[in-house]
Amino acid sequence: MTNKVALLAGGAMGYKNGGPSIGGASAIRLAKDGFKVVVVDELETGQKTVDIIKNNGGDGIFMKADVTSTEAIQTVLAETKSEFGGLTCLVNCVARYGPGMFKNVAEISEEEWNKTLNVNLNGYFKMAKYAIPLMLESNGGTIINISSIESFVAIPNFSVYSVSKAAVDALTRTLAVDFAPKIRTNAILPGFVKIANSENDRSPEELQKWYESIAKQYPMQRVCEVDEIANVVSFLAGDESSYINGQSIVVDGGRSIADLHEF
Repeated sequence: MTNKVALLAGGAMGYKNGGPSIGGASAIRLAKDGFKVVVVDELETGQKTVDIIKNNGGDGIFMKADVTSTEAIQTVLAETKSEFGGLTCLVNCVARYGPGMFKNVAEISEEEWNKTLNVNLNGYFKMAKYAIPLMLESNGGTIINISSIESFVAIPNFSVYSVSKAAVDALTRTLAVDFAPKIRTNAILPGFVKIANSENDRSPEELQKWYESIAKQYPMQRVCEVDEIANVVSFLAGDESSYINGQSIVVDGGRSIADLHEF
């Protein structure tokens, strides 16, 4: 592809002073790979992602937008075409978290269930629906959906999140079948990743202890860094993965295949 353009939905740096995020790290990595990058997010720290890209010699723009809004998505794509001439890579990385989500099916409110699915699933659907025509105009490309190992394992009392991620995996497969060979679609399923948005109000000492406790559940004995997910995004967006399509690629350090309880 002579003109590589990537749109990162959910590409802002973390809300705490622009700390690490999967979307931000992926945007920065794709810019290093030669993509012109459109960062889309509701958080103003999307501009920080673009600032980092430009400071590294890359090219990008930030557009503040709600990915559940059809009008906003269409505006973003029109601006992408106007600014860069087309689109060859879509990375869906939006996610909704809120205290009301931490409920089982019997306890979660219908409002919370629907709000979460509207972002975590419908946001991915709408971005793909309206980006695909522009990608086909641009001679094809790749779609990468950030999912989670929670699509096939479940955290207690976190019902809607698991359901939304399982649906993203199914969406990935149907896009892969319907739009190949012009567009390849794959999903990345991380385990726990060290991101700013998970820190809450923990002190540095509390964070260190928390990460150490989580690391014990992982064969790699450490938590994943955002760049380790961005590396997989880079691979799937590039030509070296040219025959990988419709896959849900687990990046969890072996967590999902390990039984680490002590006897």
